[in-house]
Amino acid sequence: MITERQLQILNVIVEDYVELRQPIGSKTIIERHQLPISPATVRNEMKQLEVLDLLEKTHTSSGRVPSEKGIRHYVNQLLKSKSQNKKNVNWFNQFNNENHYDVNLMLKWLASEISNRSHYTTVVLGPNKLSRQIFEIHFVRVNASHLMSVIVYNDGFIEKVHIQISEFIAQEQIEKFMNYLNQHFKQKTLSTMINTLESITLSFIDKQFIKTFKHALVTQLNNQNDEIFLGGTMHLIEALDATNVSMIQSILKYLESERIAQFLNETANDSISVNIGQEINHDLEGISIVSTNYEISGDISGHLAVIGPTAMHYNKVIQLLNHF
Repeated sequence: MITERQLQILNVIVEDYVELRQPIGSKTIIERHQLPISPATVRNEMKQLEVLDLLEKTHTSSGRVPSEKGIRHYVNQLLKSKSQNKKNVNWFNQFNNENHYDVNLMLKWLASEISNRSHYTTVVLGPNKLSRQIFEIHFVRVNASHLMSVIVYNDGFIEKVHIQISEFIAQEQIEKFMNYLNQHFKQKTLSTMINTLESITLSFIDKQFIKTFKHALVTQLNNQNDEIFLGGTMHLIEALDATNVSMIQSILKYLESERIAQFLNETANDSISVNIGQEINHDLEGISIVSTNYEISGDISGHLAVIGPTAMHYNKVIQLLNHF
C-alpha cells in the first residue's frame, strides 16, 4: 500500500524525469519542490517505492527513474483527478471552408495540428465506416447480370458496390428498392441499414437479391483497410532516448500498419485511454499511446491517438485530447 507521501514523491519523480530526462535523486527533489522533509527521508521513501517496483535504480546514477508500473500508477491518479467531461472545440475554425468536405484533407490536417500542439506523433484513423450516415443511395445497371450501388454519405464519401445477380431484375423493381432504402435509411448509419437488410421482406423484389446486396456490401467493407493519417513522426524519433533507439524502425512499422488501427479500434473510446509500454505490444518498449474518439460536425467520427515515449507529458496530452 502506497502512502500519501510516497505518492507525492512518485508524482514529482515522474514529472521531473519527463522534464529533465535523467535519473532523479533526493537532492533534486528537495531543491525543485521545497518539500518539508529531509533528504534522508526522501531517500528512504524512494527505497520503499523501489521495493514496490514503482521506481528503478540505474547503473550509472544514484538517482531513480520511474518504472512502467510507476508511470501507470501516476497516470491512473492523473486520470482520476482530471475531468473526463469532453469540452467540444471546433478544431476546424482555422480550416479553409472550401476544403470542408474533403475528409482526407481534413484528417491529414488534424493529425498535423495535434502533433504540432503536443510535440508528439499523432495517428488519426479515417472515419468508422459503419458509423457513416447515409445521404443517398443509387443503383446503376452495368449489364443484365451486373448492378452497381452508389452510396453517398453525409461526409461526402462515396461507396461503390458491385453486385453480381443470377436472375434478371426489372428496372422498375430496382427503382422501387432504391426508393425504399432512401425512404427508410436516409440519415441513418450504414450499420443500421446492414443490420436491418436481411429482415426486410418486400413484395416487389426477391429476398435473395437483398441478401446478395448485403453480402456484396459487407464483403467490400471487410476488405478495406482503415485509412491512417500520421502527423509528426520525427517528434517520436527525437523523443526516444538512447536505450530504445533500436526500436524506432519497429515502432514506425507498427504505426504505419493495420496493427495500430486494430489496437485503436479495440481500445479507444469516448473517454481518454492511456496504454504504456508492453500494455500495447510485447514487442514494443518505451512508448505510450494516449487515445480517444473524435467527432466532427456530427457526421465524421473515428479514433485518434498521441504517441510518445513512456516519459511523456501526460497532463498536457490528456488536456489536449479532452477537447474532443
